[in-house]
Amino acid sequence: MMENVSNWFVGLSQREKALVAIAGLLLVAVTGYYGVIKPLSGAMETAEKRYVDAVERQGRIDSKIAALKQPLGEETVKYSGAIDSFVSQSAGETGIAVGSITPQSENRVNMVVESAKPVALFGWLARIERQGVSVETLSISPSGNEAISATLTLRSH
Repeated sequence: MMENVSNWFVGLSQREKALVAIAGLLLVAVTGYYGVIKPLSGAMETAEKRYVDAVERQGRIDSKIAALKQPLGEETVKYSGAIDSFVSQSAGETGIAVGSITPQSENRVNMVVESAKPVALFGWLARIERQGVSVETLSISPSGNEAISATLTLRSH
């Protein structure tokens, strides 16, 4: 078999040999791209999406665990410190992508959420309401990939 291919290649003219070599290089390039690079990049994108989903799921689970651990009939301890730092820290722990936090007064803050899953955002809002922070205004819009963006004003009691 290899001898037949070798005899065939030797019998080609110089131009035909160059064309066969170029065709071989193109075959290697196409096979490398569609056989190696594209599947690996697809696997990386899938892994990144699964990681983001897992982080958001963990935030929701942590919120639910905190709610279940709270004794019935008792108030949660109110946060201490500045409202902007409390809101920033608790949103980050939940996995909410905060765009900006602008303090308006000692007990009031404007916040822009760039991207969050609806369940994670509303679970976080319920958790901070139990800690003495209420929502004054809330504006939500879809941001793609089953996520939302929001602009809200929060006030401490």
